[in-house]
Amino acid sequence: MLDPRSDSPEVNRRRLTLAVPDPDLARRLAALLEAHEIDVVHRPTALPGASSAADAVIVRADSVGDGAAGSPTEPDLSGVIVLGEQTDAAEQVRLMAAGASGVLDVGSTREDLAEQLAELVEAEASGGVDGPEARGFDAEPRLADFQSRSSLMRDFLDVVRRVADTDSTLLITGETGVGKERLARAVHAESGRAAGPFVAVNCAALSENLLESELFGHERGAFTGASAARQGHFEAAGGGTILLDEIGEMPLHLQVKLLTVLQRHEVQRVGASTTLPIDVRVIAATNRDLAVDVREGRFRQDLLFRLNVISLVIPPLRERVEDVPQMTGRFLRHFAEVHGRASIGSVDGGAMAALLSHDWPGNVRELVNVVERAVLLCDGDRLTLDDLPDSVRRQARPESQDGVGAELESLAALPLSEARRRQVDAFERRYLEHHLRETRGTVGEVARRARINPRTLYDKLRRHGLDKADYR
Repeated sequence: MLDPRSDSPEVNRRRLTLAVPDPDLARRLAALLEAHEIDVVHRPTALPGASSAADAVIVRADSVGDGAAGSPTEPDLSGVIVLGEQTDAAEQVRLMAAGASGVLDVGSTREDLAEQLAELVEAEASGGVDGPEARGFDAEPRLADFQSRSSLMRDFLDVVRRVADTDSTLLITGETGVGKERLARAVHAESGRAAGPFVAVNCAALSENLLESELFGHERGAFTGASAARQGHFEAAGGGTILLDEIGEMPLHLQVKLLTVLQRHEVQRVGASTTLPIDVRVIAATNRDLAVDVREGRFRQDLLFRLNVISLVIPPLRERVEDVPQMTGRFLRHFAEVHGRASIGSVDGGAMAALLSHDWPGNVRELVNVVERAVLLCDGDRLTLDDLPDSVRRQARPESQDGVGAELESLAALPLSEARRRQVDAFERRYLEHHLRETRGTVGEVARRARINPRTLYDKLRRHGLDKADYR
């Protein structure tokens, strides 16, 4: 067992207090973490949440009380990593809502456990892993915020960490709501350009003419209304990073100009006859399949080759559902504090089953909204199925003892006309969601497929609380 000393020359080594009674487990963890240059001190009687000179404290799940959140019996688990044995989802939510840095499975493979522990200890040493929801949603994200129990996501993050501190062009892809801009900002913060500006441009939000001027700048008199010269976003991002979000929406003629910028590292303002050198890292992001767009003539193949030096495909939330409980716990802690509902600190079994079975078409953004809504509607000390929106509740169909689904049982208690109306409404929403996903929120195409006029479709979207923007 290693005992860190104040006069140690290895000033960069992290320190971990192991507050578990099992000496065999302590020796095992110490051996695992030595390869990660983490010193372990075994203090079996240390209390969860107690102050420590270490960067983090590890406790066993069975040493943490099960008191109600917000009560004196619920310990503050800030800076604490909890080790459990197949800890159920609802318990993970409770522990995370109490402030735990993470909940790990002691039965994981040696390599996985060591890797997750090292990541959490490093994140705590760097300021904590509560994520931007704890520091305020407008806080600049860090790679430490992207903690995951999913091997798929951890492999992805390993690639991100390898390329973050480089000047390579990155192409970030993924579905709506997975956090493409957050990841781009975190990469910038971990790079050698962190002291420089981060400039984000949404290529879909600007008209074709305005986009050219915004990106590349213009000279005085270049067009009507150009009363003075103005630098573009590429110049403004000098020494830093520019994010070209929704790059798939960029018009073809501007793609040619962007290709020149990437090849020559210089820009030519609108109306100018000369070029200006630039020093900027380019990150592009899209939810489109650019290879398909190339085949269909909407995107230049040579530009795709230039952008796609490193491709980062963020896994959708439905492919890493094991992250839902701990993310839910973090969001719950944040919104309970923001909305003055500190007594809410857990999720009941029915609500947890619904959260785990939902396919999350809106990904993390949707989960954030669902948890905030549930906190606002909750009238007890834990979130229940009734606090969740219909879109999440519908996918939770626990079976009763006689084999009849709970959903059918609840419908059977209604008059036939009301039961039929609810089922028709549920089907209509799923039908619209399917076509919105298939068409990336193109209302005209959805209306054509459904053989209804767009005005009728908009009425249905409003009634079901669907927003076309969530599917782009």
